[in-house]
Amino acid sequence: MPHAPAPLPSSTRVAAGRGRLTELHIHNRHARAVVALQGAQLLSFQPHGEPDWLYLSPNAVFAPGRPVRGGVPVCWPWFGPDPQGLGRPAHGFARQSPWVLRHALDEGDGCTLLELELTDDAATRALWPHRFRLRLEIRVGDTLALALTTRNLGDTHLTLTQALHSYFALDRIEGARVHGLDGLGFIDQVPGANPQGAPAPGPLTFAGRLDRIYPNAPTRLQLEGAAGGGRLTLDSEGSRSAVVWNPGAELAAGMADLGPGEHSRFVCVETANAGDDVVTLAPGAEHRLALAIARTTEPSHRSPP
Repeated sequence: MPHAPAPLPSSTRVAAGRGRLTELHIHNRHARAVVALQGAQLLSFQPHGEPDWLYLSPNAVFAPGRPVRGGVPVCWPWFGPDPQGLGRPAHGFARQSPWVLRHALDEGDGCTLLELELTDDAATRALWPHRFRLRLEIRVGDTLALALTTRNLGDTHLTLTQALHSYFALDRIEGARVHGLDGLGFIDQVPGANPQGAPAPGPLTFAGRLDRIYPNAPTRLQLEGAAGGGRLTLDSEGSRSAVVWNPGAELAAGMADLGPGEHSRFVCVETANAGDDVVTLAPGAEHRLALAIARTTEPSHRSPP
């Protein structure tokens, strides 16, 4: 079992998880959460008295070196297929790599803060020849916050794309709406579609397979129809693009780690640097990509000040 700092706070324990993956189990006065050390992947976040805000496929594969379908995978240092076509893993290697828990703290307000870290080694440099330090902070309270910070430890510039690939649980997909993207053009990544999607009025709905990058997304979006009712408000930082994805019924049925009908139980609304939204870091520089999630019963489409 990978090393964890000692002593851990009272809210947090290390557990032998599914498929020999080590997990961190958090239980504080606000919520429960589960984080896999592989990929620093948040698998579950459940405020007390509410359903889980995140979707985890019942057919997800838990095995060393295999991506897990659901939760919040960290896509890094590229989003989507290998940009150079070299056969490297889709969405990069961070989500399949073992991370280290550097720090865990119970804060005075009852929230729990975790800091996990991934640094370059021979295996990562064989895939991506750069020195780096990647840190993910996860704050578990009655709201959820994640912040992914990349620091360039090398002596040359590096470029990357990335995403916090959030899978949000739904009551039913027919009732799901994403607010805040109306009137915006997008890049349509569904095969055979016109790649330049035309702006449309009103909230985004889901009538079939959908895979879009919105290059000029606002810093605040809302997901209506999230499990448990109300809306989830998503506030982002360090991102000029948002990704929205659902595989639709046909594709989901053919995916071994999803299956028939599973498309109706989630939608991905991702905080990203994707498409032309590329991050370039000089030696010693860093970039922070962050997402804060809260439940609200009041509609609000405005970006925060």
